[in-house]
Amino acid sequence: MRLPRRVRLVLLGAVAPVVASFLVLAASPSLQGPSIDSLYWLRERLHGPRPAPDPSPVVVVGIDEETYRRPPFAGTPQALWGPRLGTVLGAMLDGGAAAIGLDLVHPTSVETLIPGFERDYLLTLRRGGKEGRLVLAKVQHQSDPLMPYRGYMIAAGVNNVRSVNLVEDPDGVLRRVPLTLTVAGPDGKPKAEPGMAVEVASRALKAPLERGADGSATLAGYRIPGGEGNRLLVNHATAAGAIPTYSLADLYACAEAGKTDFFASHFKGKAVMVGTVLDVEDRKLSSNRWVTKPEGMNLPERCALPVMSELYVAGRTRDSIPGVYIHAAAISNLMAHDALAETGRPAAVALVLLLAGLAAVVTLATRPPVAAFGLLLLLAGWSGVAVEAFQGGLVLPYLQAALAALLVFPLALGLRFAVLDRDQRHIRNAFKLYLPGSLIDDMIASGQSPSLGGEERDLSILFCDIAGFTKMSEGMEPEALVAVLNRYFTVMTDIIEAHGGFVDKYIGDAVLAVFGAPYAIDNHARAAVAAALAMRQAMADDPTLLATASGRGSNRIGIATGPALIGNIGSPRRFNYTVMGDTVNLASRLEGANKYYNTVLMVSGETMRHHGDPEAFRALDIVQVVGRSEPVEVFEPLSDARRADPEERAQRAAYATALDHWRAGRFEAAAAGFRALVAADGAALAMLHKAEKRIGLTPEPDWAGVTALTDK
Repeated sequence: MRLPRRVRLVLLGAVAPVVASFLVLAASPSLQGPSIDSLYWLRERLHGPRPAPDPSPVVVVGIDEETYRRPPFAGTPQALWGPRLGTVLGAMLDGGAAAIGLDLVHPTSVETLIPGFERDYLLTLRRGGKEGRLVLAKVQHQSDPLMPYRGYMIAAGVNNVRSVNLVEDPDGVLRRVPLTLTVAGPDGKPKAEPGMAVEVASRALKAPLERGADGSATLAGYRIPGGEGNRLLVNHATAAGAIPTYSLADLYACAEAGKTDFFASHFKGKAVMVGTVLDVEDRKLSSNRWVTKPEGMNLPERCALPVMSELYVAGRTRDSIPGVYIHAAAISNLMAHDALAETGRPAAVALVLLLAGLAAVVTLATRPPVAAFGLLLLLAGWSGVAVEAFQGGLVLPYLQAALAALLVFPLALGLRFAVLDRDQRHIRNAFKLYLPGSLIDDMIASGQSPSLGGEERDLSILFCDIAGFTKMSEGMEPEALVAVLNRYFTVMTDIIEAHGGFVDKYIGDAVLAVFGAPYAIDNHARAAVAAALAMRQAMADDPTLLATASGRGSNRIGIATGPALIGNIGSPRRFNYTVMGDTVNLASRLEGANKYYNTVLMVSGETMRHHGDPEAFRALDIVQVVGRSEPVEVFEPLSDARRADPEERAQRAAYATALDHWRAGRFEAAAAGFRALVAADGAALAMLHKAEKRIGLTPEPDWAGVTALTDK
């Protein structure tokens, strides 16, 4: 059984988004990273740079280019910086820093060569470790980890060393920070150990990382998004200088100057990350790579030394950032409770299917250009929803859903062209030369070919024939005559269709047109009359229409309004969508009656009354046509120019008066009236002949002025 087209359209609307979603979801792991990065960019466009919490819970102490250039660090190997670093660490501990993480791994020390050189540094490490406010860094490798110098670990405490490993996504971008890493315990068995960011945040909040039975991770009452997968998706603040960064060189000079108040006001209660912030060392691609800002902007207050501004190139941005900022951003997220949460797999699948389904509806509901515009609006709306969710900390499958919607467009159009529109093209090509376009649209919508059947409807029928056809075709070759007729029929057909009618058939040199079917129009009589006037005007405007070497033909038009049978009429093997009935015959007879009254347009009284504007016509007569027992009033439609002409208006009034005399049986007065008009009115001449024949006769008792026409 062949399904109706609407059902197949619904099925196609379901299949296309499912296929597109399946293809996109298969690639979702590779798309998720760029999707997050895109949301950073869009959020920046709509909401501007995202600021850090105020005040920032975390700060960075940077070993920067300035540190390398200023004494006492300048010209000194970094291996000898321990005592000076210890001075700064001690000042921060004195100032009330909540926790300090050293994003530095020094596997060797000059203490083995110069005993006592790093004594003060080791004492500071011991103090920080004993107070639980200092964490050293190690790097976890696949085999053995890279550990700090053993003396540093002993001083700080072996339980105060944490991994600074970051995990790259498949595209090499760092977007997530591991909550814990698996390390070998004292007994040699693997155990989970918090990473650097979690450990520093935990020390600052004075709360341990807790694991739930469902695998969730909680820190100080904050359920960490992504804890089940053991990775925190970092929500970077993207404003310039969002995380306050202090130069190690300035802090050393500040500590040497004894400015303890500076450390208390800037580090008390803060989590501190100490690390390298150079142009070339330890730089990483992160999820905010498309919205990074120039470095050296919005620097915090300085203590002892001015900023070496010549180190920064104005306006220069880079897509990579120092790795210490990724740890710092993660710590800020943990302390401010604003990490990013990703939608779960079921919700992501549902959203991708939803957007793909909406794209299918938009694509299949209208023409491709309109559908493309609608798809752009849909994607714009989805972008707005995804950005607002991202602004609130929720990551929707933005690129996945958008790509699924974009994929639906060619997929649905291709399937529609190959499956559904194939039937449309077949039906349209098979019937476009025989049926009106509106009827073909109905067949396409129903998915069924036309079948026998008809209905009676109130219609206006226009019958147009060529006057002088025999003379104009005299001596013409058949091919030349066909060319003349085809051009004429094309012009007439275009006018008819432009006014809402359709050509039922061509009968020799005649045209039969229908107004009011297959679709009803507001006023089919008015449309038919307007078409007839336009057809006559086209003949006047183009003198080459129906012009041949033997002469030029003209056209005459008759219009009748009333009930008619219209539908698919014939046999199951061959039929036409056509009209038949008394109204059709009357239109044909009225076209022929134009010859008797020397007119070119004639309509029935029903047409005039359905038209609704009596001033648009003049009454001609009452006639009884061949094959019809009932007489019918006939009228001549008037063009706008004739209606506006004062002289024409006076002549019409005189004709109406003479016609009243005729209908009243005052034949002599009627003849006198018509005689005065014959010079400019062919219809008056025809009426004059009839009136003169009755002068002196007495009207019959049932006289109504009906003229019996003997010709078809």
